[in-house]
Amino acid sequence: MGKGVLDRTPAAPAALDILAQQVVAACVPHEWPEEQLLELARKAWPYRDLTKEDLDRVIAVHSQGRRALLHRDGVGGRLLATKRARMAALLSGGAIPDTADYQVRQEPEGTLVGTVNEDWAIESNGGDIFQLCNTSWRILRVETGVVRVADAKGQPPTLPFWLGEAPGRTRELAAEIATLREEAGGQDSSAAFLRAACGPALPEGAALQVAEYVEAGRRALGTVPTQQRVVLERFFDESGGMQLVVHAPFGSKINRAWGLALRKKFCVGFGFELQAAANEEAIVLSLGPQHSFELGDVFDYRWRWNAQRSLMLERSRNGKKVPAALLRMRADDLLAGAFPQVLACPETLAGGPIEVPMDHPIVRQTVEDCLTEAMDVHGFLEVIQALQDGRIERRAVDTVEPSAFARGILSAQPYTFLDDAPLEERRTQAVMARRTLDAKTADTLGALDPDAIARVREEAWPQPASAEEVHEALLWMGYVTASEGQAWSEWLDALAAEGRVSREGDRWFATEASREPKAVLRGRMEALGPISSDDPLLVHLDAEGVVLRVRIDGRAAWCDRRLLARIHRYTLDRLRKEIEPVTAAQFLHFLAGWQHVDPAHKLEGPRGVAAVVEQLAGFEALAPAWEGSILPARVRSYKREWLDQLTLSGEVTWGRLWGAGLAVPRRTPISLVLRQDLEAWAALAATTVRPELREEARAVHEVLSARGAMFAQELARAARLPAVSVEIALAELVALGRATCDSYGGLRWLLVSASRRRASNLSAGRWSVLRVEPDTDASPADFVARQLLRRTGVVFRKTVVRERLPVPWRDVVRACRQMEARGDIRGGRFVAGFDGEQYALPDAVTQLRAVRRRGLVPPPTHLAIRPGDPLDLPLTPAPPPRVAVEPLVPAVFQSATW
Repeated sequence: MGKGVLDRTPAAPAALDILAQQVVAACVPHEWPEEQLLELARKAWPYRDLTKEDLDRVIAVHSQGRRALLHRDGVGGRLLATKRARMAALLSGGAIPDTADYQVRQEPEGTLVGTVNEDWAIESNGGDIFQLCNTSWRILRVETGVVRVADAKGQPPTLPFWLGEAPGRTRELAAEIATLREEAGGQDSSAAFLRAACGPALPEGAALQVAEYVEAGRRALGTVPTQQRVVLERFFDESGGMQLVVHAPFGSKINRAWGLALRKKFCVGFGFELQAAANEEAIVLSLGPQHSFELGDVFDYRWRWNAQRSLMLERSRNGKKVPAALLRMRADDLLAGAFPQVLACPETLAGGPIEVPMDHPIVRQTVEDCLTEAMDVHGFLEVIQALQDGRIERRAVDTVEPSAFARGILSAQPYTFLDDAPLEERRTQAVMARRTLDAKTADTLGALDPDAIARVREEAWPQPASAEEVHEALLWMGYVTASEGQAWSEWLDALAAEGRVSREGDRWFATEASREPKAVLRGRMEALGPISSDDPLLVHLDAEGVVLRVRIDGRAAWCDRRLLARIHRYTLDRLRKEIEPVTAAQFLHFLAGWQHVDPAHKLEGPRGVAAVVEQLAGFEALAPAWEGSILPARVRSYKREWLDQLTLSGEVTWGRLWGAGLAVPRRTPISLVLRQDLEAWAALAATTVRPELREEARAVHEVLSARGAMFAQELARAARLPAVSVEIALAELVALGRATCDSYGGLRWLLVSASRRRASNLSAGRWSVLRVEPDTDASPADFVARQLLRRTGVVFRKTVVRERLPVPWRDVVRACRQMEARGDIRGGRFVAGFDGEQYALPDAVTQLRAVRRRGLVPPPTHLAIRPGDPLDLPLTPAPPPRVAVEPLVPAVFQSATW
């Protein structure tokens, strides 16, 4: 709309059901000569080309039988309304058909809340909680046409379903969406392109999700389906059947017509119809036999609609609304009279297509509505013509599991179904898809695992243990060559002596086995697995569904359908093992690399120190532990000057955020944080209750609050205290989380004894008050959740037990759920043996899979983890007894024993 592109609204066609209604209404006040009535109808634009024959057929609908609404004077050429026509025209007229929905009324007032689908209402029971509008309702009872409800007071609801015909995209909207998706797939920064193309209506988070969706689909299929490029994707399901997805973003009206045509084509060619569904962007065909369902629900309910609008079916009688069930029954009776083949027993019908009585005006109108309103048959024919002419490109792709583009149609709602199989019987329910795909896995989604191919070839080739088993194998596998049967030579000679096998050239055959070339090739394909061959008989076997074309290592090949399904299953099993939950030992192995403790992942220099501080921000450790073990374990050849450089430049600051208790400096827990996040940390720490300051500490705090950052010497003069008292006061302020220093040297200065402090030339830097005005607009739970994810990659309850963050775990989980809904993180089961919800960063998921693929390979050196280190997590089944958090004795771990 921003571009000024609007949908085209076509002019209303000459609806014969509406014409029948208007003819009855026109004849109620007075009689009409038929010629004048025809001229009157032609004055309306939709009926400008109305023929006399069509008008005669419409009149015939209402002028025959005892309950006719019109009386026709065939001699005088006049039309008169019968006595009952007036009430029928007044009470049953209108162009909007009844949908048979149930009213929802609140008790005891009887207030109308809304409507729900009839099928859902019938399947509901008293006590069920459902949502309608923005309120939860509890069902009291279900009556005929009415659902009585009461306010459920916010109890968790379910959502009702609606069956029927869903509105579809117009041609213009479908073209715009297809073009936008294609352009986004060709951009280096798809999210930025989408934001620029869609403007402020598309939030940043939504743009990122759409970009990831398009990129995942492009990687799997090798391209993005468009209206100039149709992609056919084929994959196996868990039952061994196949799913064929036609990616065609033409809109549901065209795709619905295409899907129904494909089903009927399969029916004519193979004698059975397939389950199928169609939505705005794709068609899915489940390759399995199903019962025929020639006309579908579309014709049924549109016939009922048109019968109502033409007044053949009265909605009201004797001033009362006719129940929906009676309307359906009477509509079926009318259909049986106008189009008896629809309701006839299939055994009594002649073979071939059913002849549709297009001379009946309401049948004709219903067929036209199905083809032009429920579907777009003209657009479908244009697409087929473009495919034949080559104006639309065609591509075929075999994948191990469905691409991102295919998941929408596989999980489509009942209104997309093109057959009568219910949801629980859909073959698409047998398709299993992994929750997340990293880029590397998506790139290889269509590749078959070489190990799986080798395994299936080995399993397919017979392994006889006796001459009888050799003979049995030759009966079904066609033949073996002399080289293939070398290991069976003794058994073959014995069977040949008995006349049960014979050698023809280089091949051994069972005597009674068929020599028909197609049967022999069929048996060989069952035993060999994938092969490359140009035998023309393979094309015939492909047409029969016995073998399938595949690509192995970029080359075309043929494979028995059953064996190919097994190869796909083995390949998928390998891929699924990569996302099975890792063990606690493997998770610790991952954490060692994630937190840079593993020597292969250690950081270097000042930027490495900054990266560690960003990851461990907010974590609380004893003051000496930071430079005694934590930073040296993560930064190669750590130097104190690097941390001083970061603190003096204002990039990093330190202080006590959580808790408040007097302790000597060496026993004071300290946190390192980035100064840019200090306001968010201050907002979290503001809830901490801190004791009153002693006199000297209060005096120093007042001076710092009034004058700002000061050196220790300046503080002594301003507070009029001796140097020793200032040192004690600063230690107290640090222990209570009230003061910090612009250099980490200030903390080192407090850690040494008073005598060494005065004798040394340690530079303490300037002291200041730690508290700042908190940012009340920030979400503390969201901030904490992101920091925890940054710290451990994967977050669950056991990873946060040593954290002192003042945010409940339930709030962290709620924030993670929101981030998962936005597509920022992944939810799932990542580490085995731990209950509760688990969430992970996408990069962490990729690294976890890499750890699982490698297994528990012992590192070249042992990893010494001191108590109190962020990596010292209680993840073992029986953790050793914990001692005071003192960085004295390291705990030595080896990955093979984790």
